[in-house]
Amino acid sequence: MRIKLTKDLKCGNDTFLTGEEYEAVLILPRSTTVEFVADSGKKVRAFSYEYVKVAPASDI
Repeated sequence: MRIKLTKDLKCGNDTFLTGEEYEAVLILPRSTTVEFVADSGKKVRAFSYEYVKVAPASDI
């Protein structure tokens, strides 16, 4: 699914800004936590209050 961040995220030396969009996958089928891959190759997790869905998985 495609997500858009609603909060700035800091993960190590990487910073992900509000409004940036990423391709993400759910961690578990019933979870609302998603994981996406940063440009550096690092996997980053975002919780439901840190993103909104831009497009469902079936649209991609």
